[in-house]
Amino acid sequence: MHRATADRAAINRTATLHTLFATATALALAPPSGDRGTVTPATPMDAAALPDVPAPVVTWLSRLALLYGLPFEYIVPDARMLPRESLRFFYVDTNWLSRLIDGAVSVGLSSSADTIQTLAAFEALVEAAIHRTSEVRASLRDRAETAPAETERGGIGGPITGLLLRSAVVSGWPGMEVAAYADAEAARPLPLLRFERLSPDVMIALFDGLPRTVRMLQPPEGLHFGLRPSASSPTGWMSFLRGLGHGDHEPGTQIPDQEAPIALRGGTSRPGVLDVAASAASLHDAMRRLGALDQAGTFTAAEFAVQMVRAAGMQSFQWNATDPVGGAV
Repeated sequence: MHRATADRAAINRTATLHTLFATATALALAPPSGDRGTVTPATPMDAAALPDVPAPVVTWLSRLALLYGLPFEYIVPDARMLPRESLRFFYVDTNWLSRLIDGAVSVGLSSSADTIQTLAAFEALVEAAIHRTSEVRASLRDRAETAPAETERGGIGGPITGLLLRSAVVSGWPGMEVAAYADAEAARPLPLLRFERLSPDVMIALFDGLPRTVRMLQPPEGLHFGLRPSASSPTGWMSFLRGLGHGDHEPGTQIPDQEAPIALRGGTSRPGVLDVAASAASLHDAMRRLGALDQAGTFTAAEFAVQMVRAAGMQSFQWNATDPVGGAV
């Protein structure tokens, strides 16, 4: 009986404390003029109106919103969720971010006055931290800050999305680039908020908005002049054929399922020397048969180079989800 009475008293004290905090917060947010006896909702504060919050604190919280300093176990709680040679796309829940920032700003609270001030400023603080995420990468790279581009996010509080890649590709191509786009045609790029290698084989990328297309590109310095091995070619080497702007073939675009054998010179002190004349003749014949040359059938040195250049590779991912009715999203 005494235990039940004590529990009810504790509940009543907690409810009273919550009521006092709510009232104090409402009064703190109320306009300075007017009747203080009737509390009216105040308009949300912007970043400039944050009471006594130093700019470095907002900057630190904006980095926290991009998961900087967060233990990796909080991002991937089980290794089976990110096995070797896997790629995972995700979005960051805004409610989860609010709780993360709430925990961060609650560390230094030492009195009820601190708690009331934090409650009064919390929503605006979260808003300001998320808004500043667009400036974090530029500041960490010591670059001039630029105004964020118009994105799917539509301002503060929209989705922060990203990907985690666990693969030997991360260490094999340290200069790999990642780009996200808000449309399937890759015409509307999304700002890159974070791009970092977390370990020798794990990479994270965060984007400002919901991507429909994500492209991963090998380092641009991967461009080279060369050929490819082929089991079907009589010489053992081949080159894929690219259009030159003649016929139905777009310039620079690979012609599907078409290749030509490439010849190497013999009788040299070192193997692997390209026979330029024989290779050019082979490419010329293959392009002529496909009707991919001009009416005169010319095949210049520049057109030979187009066939032989091996550009940096690109892997593209597209979101082709469907809604419950069956239409494409």
